[in-house]
This record gives sequence, C-alpha cells and structure tokens, in this order.
Amino acid sequence: MVPSTLVLLVAAAAQQPSTTIAPRARALIADLGPAPELPSPEGPALPLPLALEAARASSPDLAVLAERVVQARNDVSRAWAQVKPTLTGTGSYTHNSVGPPVFLFIPPAGFETIEGSPNTVTGALNLQVPVFNGRVFPAIATARQQVDVARLTETQQRQELLLVVASTYYSGVQLLELAKVAYRTAQNTRDHAIAAQARFEAGQIQRSAAVRARVDVLRADEEVRRAVYSYASTKSQLAQLMGRRDTAFELEPPREPPPEIRGELSDLLERALRDRPEMAAARTNVEIAARLKTDAWAQFLPILAFNATGRYSSQPDFEFNHFTWAVTLGVTLPLYDGGLRFVALRDADSRKREAQAQERGQSSRIEDELRRGRLDLESARALRTEAEQALLYARENETLVRAQFEAGTATQVEVSDAESALFQSEQTAIQQRLAVQLAALRVAKAVGAFDPGEAK
Repeated sequence: MVPSTLVLLVAAAAQQPSTTIAPRARALIADLGPAPELPSPEGPALPLPLALEAARASSPDLAVLAERVVQARNDVSRAWAQVKPTLTGTGSYTHNSVGPPVFLFIPPAGFETIEGSPNTVTGALNLQVPVFNGRVFPAIATARQQVDVARLTETQQRQELLLVVASTYYSGVQLLELAKVAYRTAQNTRDHAIAAQARFEAGQIQRSAAVRARVDVLRADEEVRRAVYSYASTKSQLAQLMGRRDTAFELEPPREPPPEIRGELSDLLERALRDRPEMAAARTNVEIAARLKTDAWAQFLPILAFNATGRYSSQPDFEFNHFTWAVTLGVTLPLYDGGLRFVALRDADSRKREAQAQERGQSSRIEDELRRGRLDLESARALRTEAEQALLYARENETLVRAQFEAGTATQVEVSDAESALFQSEQTAIQQRLAVQLAALRVAKAVGAFDPGEAK
C-alpha cells in the first residue's frame, strides 16, 4: 500500500502548473538586496584539544595563579628565615669640628695631651642566632599548607577556565551549524519568493502572497546574518580565553562528544567530595585555622636569642684598643600585653568555626551543583529526543505544504508558517544537542573529573 504522504506528493506534482519564471520576476525580487553569504574561513581549523592546550599554556588568568603558587613557596622560605642566624654589618665615617683629646706618654715628663684626628671611621658586625621562638613552628607549617591551598586554587581555576573554553567551543560549533541551516533556509525561501512573484505576474496568486514571500526572504536573511555574527563573536571570546589576539582559526565538530558520567548520586557525590580541589582547599583551611590556637598559646612562651657583636673604631679607647667585642644570651618573657594574647585565643576559636562552616557550605554547594547538573543532563536528553522527532515532522510538513502551494491548494501564509516551523525545529534541535553537551561538561566538572589537558 502506498503511503499517504507519497500519494500527496505525487498528486501535487501532477497538478503543479508549468509556470515559467520570467526575467522580470527575478528583477522584481532583486530589490531585496544580495543574499547573505556564509563567512569565508579566516584560518585553519582549530580542534578542541588544541584550544584547551592553548588556554592552559597562554591564559593570563592561569599565569597569575601560577605566580601565586610561587609567592606561596616564597612565604615558606620567609617563615624559615625566622629560625636562621642573621649577620649584620654597619659602618660609618664622621668628621668632627675638633678632634678628640689623645693622651701620649712622653718620658720622663709623663703624659701629654694633644688633639686627635677629627676624622673617625667605625665598623661593626652583629651576629644574631635565634635559639627558641615558639611561634616559628606553626608559622612554617601554615606557610607550607598555604602552598597547597594556592596549588588547589590554581587547579580549580584551571578546571573552570577549561570548562568555559569547552562550552564556548561547542557553542561556536553549534552556531556555525545554525548559520549553515539558516543559509540553506534563506536560499530555499528566496527561490520560493521568485516563483511566487512569477505566479503573481501570471495571475495565479494574489499580490499579498508574493509580498508575504518577500517578507519571508528578509526574515530568513536576518537569521543568517544573526547566526554569522554570533559565530564571529564566539570566536572572539574563545580567542580571549586562549590568550590570542586574533581569530584566524575556524571551529570544527569534535570527533567525540563530551563523556556523560553516569552512576548513583551517592557514589558521584562521594567522588566529588574526594576529588574536587575546592573541598581539599576547604579542609586545608580548617587545619590552618586550627593552628592559630597553637600560635596564640606560643605567644605566652619566652624568646631566647644569642647575639655576638664586634666593633672597630679608628679612635682607640683609653686602653688604646681599636677593636672590641661582646656576646649576649638574651631571653624575652612577655608579661603583659594589654590582653592581646587572650584576644588571639578567642579569635583563633572563631576562625576555626568560620573555616568549618565554610567547609560545610562548600560541601553543600557541590552536592547541589551535582544534583542540578544531573537533572539538567536528563532533561536535555529528553528534550533532544523530542526536538529531533519534531524536526522530522516539520520537514515532512514543509515538503507537503510546498507541494500543495504549487498545486494551488495551500496559501502563502501556510508556506510561511511551514518554513518558520521547520527553521524553528532545526534551531531547537541544534540547541538541545548543545544543551546535552554542556550539561555533560557541567556534570563532569561537578564530579571533579573535568580537566581535559591534565592527561597530557
């Protein structure tokens, strides 16, 4: 049995009038302006892996975070400097208006006083060796963990950046596909408008139908230009994320779609709390805050230090010595500081509670992000299936209505509605495919498994 759709198509083709499209019809439709063209390639194709690698290597934001890791390592060296000996040298030159008195022994008369040199040169070396300072040890441990926090922050920001790069790349690919669909639709609409103008001149349709066909051409051309400009804008955004100053590249569909992570929510949540750098940084901050209590108690302990000093002066002392030295073993015991140490103890307890609350909040945010990401992915899959099915019906409907219009059984309004419905269906299908890809990326990031360049 022949399907009803095929019967309608055959019948429409049999009833289609033989309308010759006169040159005048093409001339009248030419006042709409030239048809928009797809953009010419600005450069070679840039695959997604290369875009991600370029972002990792050239992103200014990641360069800033890398330098913060270096600065955190410098803080460790700065903390160790508190327990290392220091050697300080000083020197001075003084010119006096009157030289100091100098006693000379001249036998047999005895001592005689004369005026010394008005110029004095002095120098000193001071060696200081910290023997005990209780605050140094928590400071060193904290500085080391601050390096871990900086490194974890860098990892988090790198994942955020790569997620934006991948999302932008997929959006650009879909915009390019949408531009091609809009261009194809615009060509079909323009051809139909030329045919409608010819049929109007032949007296087969009303002028309103020909005018409506022209309106459809303008709308289709707008969609092409809108998609082309959106694609160019997305390329510019991608270039900025990669640290490039040009857009001499093109996007191409990735060979494989982003992986869709599946599993039970409890298992994925356990993995996220274990692998997400934000959680690791939050736990480290709790340990750092807890160490503030140790630092506060260390302020009650004495500080012991050893000092050795050697001095030279061009003007000798009464015993005619130009060089003197001294050694000192000093102890500093804080007795009363206005209550600052007790304030430090209370502040340490508050900082610890704050860090623990931030850790709980981070855990809650990750759980919410993962749950919503899974819901978005499931919803996007369902909508993608429906959009693809609707696209099949929209294509069939557009083909039928065009055939009926040629047969004289359908109006231009019905043709316009069918063309609009087809384009909207194609646009929706593209958007839903993109929604699935972006949702899969967000779920991977929520689980802590999104870092495409890490394997390299």
